[in-house]
Amino acid sequence: MKILHTSDWHLGKIVMVQSMLDDQQYFIEQVFLRALDEYKPDVIVLAGDIFDRSIAPVPAIALFEETLYQVAERGIPLIAVSGNHDSPERLIPAARLLRSSGIYLANALRDLSEPIDVTAADGSRARFFCLPYFDLTAAKDFTGCAELKNTGDAYRALLNNVSDQLSPDCPNILVTHCTVAGAITCESESGISVGGAQQVSSDLFSAFDLTCLGHIHSPQKAGGSARYCGSPLRYSFDRNERDKKLLLYDTLADMSVTEIPVVPLREMRTVKGTFDELMSVPDGCSQDYIFAVVDDDHLIYEPMSRLRVKYPNLLGLDQLYLTRTVSGGTDSETGRKIAANAITDEEIFTGFLRDICKREPTDEMLAFFHELTAGKGDDEN
Repeated sequence: MKILHTSDWHLGKIVMVQSMLDDQQYFIEQVFLRALDEYKPDVIVLAGDIFDRSIAPVPAIALFEETLYQVAERGIPLIAVSGNHDSPERLIPAARLLRSSGIYLANALRDLSEPIDVTAADGSRARFFCLPYFDLTAAKDFTGCAELKNTGDAYRALLNNVSDQLSPDCPNILVTHCTVAGAITCESESGISVGGAQQVSSDLFSAFDLTCLGHIHSPQKAGGSARYCGSPLRYSFDRNERDKKLLLYDTLADMSVTEIPVVPLREMRTVKGTFDELMSVPDGCSQDYIFAVVDDDHLIYEPMSRLRVKYPNLLGLDQLYLTRTVSGGTDSETGRKIAANAITDEEIFTGFLRDICKREPTDEMLAFFHELTAGKGDDEN
């Protein structure tokens, strides 16, 4: 049996005011559905965070609905769990009806005790256990164990309750959405807690032949037979957000993994250099999402609007001169005064004229500036 593992689509996500919906539609149409046709998996696993927020925008819902239709048309079972970004109540209002089309959407803790048996065309079988994202209070109420102290305790109690349902005759596969201790995280993962209270030890998955994880956006092993496939697109400029891929497991080959690379509509990358260096490329040469790091020894005037001629999808910018100056990291007198909060209004005005206007203030300018800062000269403006 071949199992295609994906997660963390975050449909409807916005990165720095940029909607990612076009990029997500491109991924689904040009990567995901094409992978179904080329690799012909026997089952698809979608391990949570289908949407980016609990009340998903209408276009994102429509995109997911069309995706389910395309999957059902191909006759491939799809097993999904809700993640911390999904609204369990809104995600699957027709879950029971969708099961007749081979779409299994798990949104409640009770779904764990109803494993899904899938048989491939070649006769190979696997049993899937679905454990959606949950909070500790919900686990206490469901298990009746008020003494649960953290997410790890909750996972142990919940998985122990289904240990007698593990099949001795076929692979047992867990689909869940959580943070495994030691996983490499990145900036685009909201909801990652500080400390270990919500982290889970990979040892808790030892009874399963494979654990398909969601929640962490970089593909990686998570101890034993547990794996994160990561998000299909980059949602931050963090270097820890690794290359994107889908994972294809083969149960008849000891869960061997085939990595299917995801080539996006647009990459998300950082460029660094002086302003002149960044402007030296041809106009509109890259449609990628760009974060620019401008490294000059002086302030650059309106760099975002000017750089967008070269990088139309520029999403953010950092001027290192400002960073060094404000932090007091330069040897300049201005930098030291700013860091010590000992700079005057006149010095700020003078610095602005020098850095932005490239001119020294005249006595007339300074006199007018002092009138304005003293509350005078309103009638003249």
